Amino acid sequence: MIVLFMNRLDIEWLNRINELRKRYPHVTFETRFENPAANSLLKVAEVVVAGRLSREDISEAKNLRLIVVPMAGVNALDWQAIREKKINVCNCHSNAFAVAERALALALSLLGRVVEYDRDLRHGIWHGYSIRGGEKDHWTSLRNKRVCIVGFGHIGQELAKLLEPFKCQIIAVRRNAQKVEDSITSDLDWAIEKSEVVFITLPLTRETRGLFNKERLFKMKNKFLINVSRGEVVDEEALFEALKEGILAGAAIDTWYVYPSSERECVLPSKYPFNVMKNVVMSPHVGGYCLEASKGLMNETFEILERYILTGELMNKVDPECEY
Repeated sequence: MIVLFMNRLDIEWLNRINELRKRYPHVTFETRFENPAANSLLKVAEVVVAGRLSREDISEAKNLRLIVVPMAGVNALDWQAIREKKINVCNCHSNAFAVAERALALALSLLGRVVEYDRDLRHGIWHGYSIRGGEKDHWTSLRNKRVCIVGFGHIGQELAKLLEPFKCQIIAVRRNAQKVEDSITSDLDWAIEKSEVVFITLPLTRETRGLFNKERLFKMKNKFLINVSRGEVVDEEALFEALKEGILAGAAIDTWYVYPSSERECVLPSKYPFNVMKNVVMSPHVGGYCLEASKGLMNETFEILERYILTGELMNKVDPECEY
């Protein structure tokens, strides 16, 4: 069996791979970091660790049986090719606690106007008691708010736990849930209507792309939106218009529409000027980018691999039809 690592690797990953080589001498472990010709091994590898594979990659991989994605998001895989070749995919969820924590931090920053007031005070502009600012300077408490969590998987459930001390009334939205008052439902529009704060923690799939379209966003009068999902779940232009026209009370966004590349490292995250809006908190897609989460994802990746090597069992198998 050949296991090919095509993800980014640091010294800790390489040390763990060397441990696997000692433990399983009958398995070949290859990395792009160590072997310049490793990409050619894609043709014969049975297992590939990667977050992104194109149709061409999958077509070239004649022996591929399993893709291990060392993160939760699997939207950078060509799912049509995967379904055609009946390749198994497993992913990791150990960063769910960190993404949930980030979502809470973004909500508190947005409702509390933390970023806005920080930016102003750096220029000597005060708010609140010190200048008798009045109601226009009030910030909004999260306590006792009616909260909708759209997508109640690993991240959504972790977020619900974090919201407990705030005494929030939570409505969770799951695709196949039965409608239960003030608890869990599959009726997204009903849940949004009943809520004041909406968190999006969905995976990006064929069904969720553009789920928050103009019609849906323009019904969210005076509501706060926090997206730690994927940018494409929310219509970019409609989101900008809903904020510009004062329909949404505000938005905190960790996942975007334009990303840096090796050619352009400095780039705004949208073609629309979200960066000039006071009621927007911007975060550079770092929900799970903390040391504790990164180590957890690495450990979970190796757990998936070892279980497969020892037993053939698939841990955290992704449904190829649902794409999550």
